[in-house]
Amino acid sequence: MARKPYITKQSDNWYTQTPFYKKYMLRELTCIPVMLAALNFFWCIAALASSADAWTTWINFQRNPIVVVLNLIAIVAALFNTVEWFKAMPKAMPIQVGERFVEDSKMITGSWIAFAVISLFVFFVIYALV
Repeated sequence: MARKPYITKQSDNWYTQTPFYKKYMLRELTCIPVMLAALNFFWCIAALASSADAWTTWINFQRNPIVVVLNLIAIVAALFNTVEWFKAMPKAMPIQVGERFVEDSKMITGSWIAFAVISLFVFFVIYALV
């Protein structure tokens, strides 16, 4: 006699049952606007390397309100992802000093400080070039 395999019954909307899964799905969906922003950036580089007409076309495309909104959504999605990664970092990569582990709040604060310093550095480099 053959055994009948156990098959779990899972609803189609299992990810909407708990806040943890909702946040997980939202975090995973942030890849879409970030991908669109990255493709837009690659088009920027290709247009800049191509010709003045291609660059002008890209600049004019950036003035489209839909593109502006998509870029703003991509920034919000990237910041949301950054917040979630910084919160997960102490769990994924605990740092031990002597017999004790560095507190989660110190690791997260240090990550935000590093983020701010690097962002300011990039901003001033770009500002100096413009």
